[in-house]
Amino acid sequence: MGGGVRARAGYTMAGETAMRIVVEARYTARQLLLEQPLNLPDGQRVRVAIEPIDDAPVGQQIVAQWRAAGVIGAWATRRESVPSTRWARQLRQRASHRAR
Repeated sequence: MGGGVRARAGYTMAGETAMRIVVEARYTARQLLLEQPLNLPDGQRVRVAIEPIDDAPVGQQIVAQWRAAGVIGAWATRRESVPSTRWARQLRQRASHRAR
């Protein structure tokens, strides 16, 4: 994950200064396992807000989906003698049959 611990000051409803700490964790066996230690006193009550983190950036996920669907590399098997418009039409037909 590699996000590290990030802290910034905030304010409570009473106007007091409060420290906000952002740390990444992994949910395993019904427990949150922090990636880094926190400098908090034992027994300190905290509020936890959950925000899922994808391990792969969105672009990498899209590329993986396109590869799995056969979009990337689809033209690699095209013979030069087949016109590109005909080849594209064949690809669309194959894709529409897979979707059903």
